[in-house]
Amino acid sequence: MAEEGLSRAELIEVSGLMSEQVDLAIDAGLVIPDGFGRFKEDAVTMLQAGAALVSVGVSVPDLARLAVRHARNVEAVVDEAVDLFLAAMGTENLDSDDLENLTPLVEALVPQVVALVGEHFRRTLLSRAAARLAERVQ
Repeated sequence: MAEEGLSRAELIEVSGLMSEQVDLAIDAGLVIPDGFGRFKEDAVTMLQAGAALVSVGVSVPDLARLAVRHARNVEAVVDEAVDLFLAAMGTENLDSDDLENLTPLVEALVPQVVALVGEHFRRTLLSRAAARLAERVQ
């Protein structure tokens, strides 16, 4: 059976980035290998997006610092969101049948949460960028 995902070497090759850049993203927690050391395809997209930012002048250390800060904040918010989901689903005392039945519900909720959070982030970023640019126009 073929392994799913990309090895670190394959990730470097497919992304077109240098190994140091990929390692920086891994260390920052932006791309995370699974338990077998494999990366999902979305890791390529994320790495290439970071490279695009660097190509227009964003410094690598500044981007790395922001990425680490973002990862820490996201992890805290995600932990809180998971607690909310579990409380709403009444998951205090589960058995294996409950887990099997709840897994599809969680899988259905995740895209909704991603859409909600992603759209909020996009709108906030655009709004605040526009306001900051307007402040600089004299």
